[in-house]
Amino acid sequence: MVNILQGQVVALFAFDVGYEVSLKAVNQLLSSTPLQPLSRKKQTPSYLQYIDPPQVLNLGNTVKIHGQVGQIQATIFSFGAISVAFRWPLQMSLAQLPTISQDLYGLDLEKQARSQVVQLMESIRPAVTRPDISDLVEDYYLFILEALDQPLIAQDLLNSYRPLLTQVLRFDTGQLSEEQQVEALSQTISYYENDLVLVDWNASLIYDRDYFDTVNVLELLNVELLEARYIDAQLDRQIDGYEGLVQKRSFWPLPLRTPYRRAIDDLAELRIEYSLLSERVDNALKLIGDLYLARIHSAAARRFYLREWESAISQKLDIIGNLYDTLTDRLSVAQGQALEVVVIVLILVEVVMAFVRGNH
Repeated sequence: MVNILQGQVVALFAFDVGYEVSLKAVNQLLSSTPLQPLSRKKQTPSYLQYIDPPQVLNLGNTVKIHGQVGQIQATIFSFGAISVAFRWPLQMSLAQLPTISQDLYGLDLEKQARSQVVQLMESIRPAVTRPDISDLVEDYYLFILEALDQPLIAQDLLNSYRPLLTQVLRFDTGQLSEEQQVEALSQTISYYENDLVLVDWNASLIYDRDYFDTVNVLELLNVELLEARYIDAQLDRQIDGYEGLVQKRSFWPLPLRTPYRRAIDDLAELRIEYSLLSERVDNALKLIGDLYLARIHSAAARRFYLREWESAISQKLDIIGNLYDTLTDRLSVAQGQALEVVVIVLILVEVVMAFVRGNH
């Protein structure tokens, strides 16, 4: 059996912590370092950069796995998200890898990650606009094989160890069916013949010495999914509240007392705010021109159903737009009706005054 000479297992946990983070202020508060640019070694365009490079912090050690002490790292993004990464070195038989994936679930890492975020927020709160740690969390796992004692080309690794690779990606030590193997291993990407990335919905396996770019893209995708879920949940909550207002009609057409004016202003702000947030997340990393990283991004986006989340967000922004239009129209009608009432009252007053003057 092949042995892993050098590798890593990484557990990622993404949290939304506020509307926006000033990374410059974070750097001043904690002396953090910006994440390194992508595409350092592979022959890809040099202009591929984070639009606003996230800040990285080392947070110390964590529990052991198979006798190996782990490291904790936090990556802070400008659009109000923090990704906590637990990293352990891998040096073992490839056959043991499925047991590692099982062990990860028994460590309650999500609780540890949230505790780290709470502590970190105490330090960076002045740099965060509207700080609030969401209950939502998105986790993802990476199994990185940097060097094997029997170097394999990607196709040989995939063909010879299909059942084992499937077990790792699906966090299962049982013998999985051929159907499960085909589905789990359907998203495969290679750059050279001796590297391989397998992307599944809950984990990826990376066989590559130059894994830095791939890890960063997958970490960002996990954060994107978290933000998509967060925006979707916030829009659901807002829509439920304003739908009730639309269904409740005011009997008297009194525009000065209408509840719609405040709601109209709030809906306009909501539509702009969440559209901008969604755009900031989408534009965090530009991969145009890099086919390899773009393929990894696309494969992970398909696995995460990210486009479906984005489509749902777009539909809900349209619903907010429709609510805005409905309330605006209703306010215009109320104002028109009120004006008609005023005109009628003025005419009646004039008639009464004329009648009174005629009697005198």
